Amino acid sequence: MNALDSLSRARALYYDFFAGLFLYELLCERSSVLLNQVKILKENAFNEHDSVHFELLQSELERRGVEQILREYTNTFLLSFSVPKAHEQMPMKRKKGKQPRKNTQVMLYLSHYLEGCLNGKALLKARQLTKKSTFRLNTKECKESEEHLGFLLLLMRHLLLSQDEADKALCAEVSKELVIPLGDFVTNVLSQREDLSYYASVGSLLQSFLNVERALG
Repeated sequence: MNALDSLSRARALYYDFFAGLFLYELLCERSSVLLNQVKILKENAFNEHDSVHFELLQSELERRGVEQILREYTNTFLLSFSVPKAHEQMPMKRKKGKQPRKNTQVMLYLSHYLEGCLNGKALLKARQLTKKSTFRLNTKECKESEEHLGFLLLLMRHLLLSQDEADKALCAEVSKELVIPLGDFVTNVLSQREDLSYYASVGSLLQSFLNVERALG
């Protein structure tokens, strides 16, 4: 295996790891897989801060599996409280006399952030690029649309591991046009919530990984 293949496999592992944390169907059944991935990635963490976050996830997975992580996922991404509008900035610090916006649902769809709606132009772009690949939506593994962060993470995993030249050629475009922009939006909102434990760590790890992906171009 050459260096390029090794890099692709390492990147694919990260994408698969995050897909398992941002897709509810995968998270429900991936306790042992996630634990193994965390152990591997912790040994090769990008920095000390990432190591701390991996330690937290490892400890929780070893003690209680994904039970509490699933609960936080539901409260963060599925329960519809007050949904922020596109481009709306959540306050970095709590203003005096005001309660933090703990119950703001974190949206995982790119159109929400770019257009203030779902199923917008970003979805069309995601479908267009997906159709150029050999990857097809597995409804048992992912019930979300092609602009959902979890789906895009699975798509990137497939493209990186594929032997098809057309798939490999799509990696940079999917990453630049879809994954990195959406990942930045999501990690920004996660970093501003004050009620998170596990997904504060997941968001920090994702941002660290996206920074590496950005550098790779």
